[in-house]
Amino acid sequence: MVTKKQHYYPRCLLKHFSDNQGNVNVYIHQANKLFKMNYENTCAANYTYESRNTNDNILECKLGAYESKACSIVSYILNNINSDEFAVTKEQQQILFQYMFLQSLRTDVGRINFINLIENHFSYKPRNRPIELDEIKNNSEKIKKFNLIFKQGNVLEELLNRLEKTEDMNFHIAISQNNLLTSDNPIIGTDEWRQIILPISPHFCIEFQHDSINTSDELIVMLAPEKTRYINEATINTSNYYIISREPFNLIQSNYIYNRFLNKDWTFGFPHFS
Repeated sequence: MVTKKQHYYPRCLLKHFSDNQGNVNVYIHQANKLFKMNYENTCAANYTYESRNTNDNILECKLGAYESKACSIVSYILNNINSDEFAVTKEQQQILFQYMFLQSLRTDVGRINFINLIENHFSYKPRNRPIELDEIKNNSEKIKKFNLIFKQGNVLEELLNRLEKTEDMNFHIAISQNNLLTSDNPIIGTDEWRQIILPISPHFCIEFQHDSINTSDELIVMLAPEKTRYINEATINTSNYYIISREPFNLIQSNYIYNRFLNKDWTFGFPHFS
């Protein structure tokens, strides 16, 4: 049986942002409205990983194999971080490292960026604005092309196997005292991907940071309020469809969302999308 509704942000990760009833606070860009809704109804589209008229779930199944491994590690982290014997093995870090790149690729923006890169390898330049909804709509064929390429043989597996965490990329679990947001594009990659961040719950994120950014080898670190705000602003900047929070959006977050999507005279403070 072919799965029609396909999530581009796995439910097994999204659930950690929901309350006891499975609900999240959501700003939906296309409707310009705030809703409280079940997390399973966000970050999904019909046949998002199919190509043209072929609905075979091949890519959906490939992605599912990777996300199940990553989700189990994230659940382990959140359930055991206070244990005296808590540790994240090198193998687990490698799985998370690969998955974070995969998650950045599997969204609409990620698929368009990937095809743009391979089609314009020698002329590709960093962007000074994120990909917006009109650009996504106008590049639907590139999304289908991505799907078709990565359904073939072991193309996806071979690409991810080349992504190896090196010793100069330091893994941290970062704790925030303030509420972290997430979005339909949950990976924050900056400094030419020398810093990669994924919020995994309202108070925890995982990050890989190159020695040039942070040489600390501590497994658990604290996020300063300014860094939490930076991550939340990056999350809003790179969102296309949904901004998601367990808590209601506060005044600062609401104001930033307004500027990001509705203030045509506003300029971005950080190039989170470059």
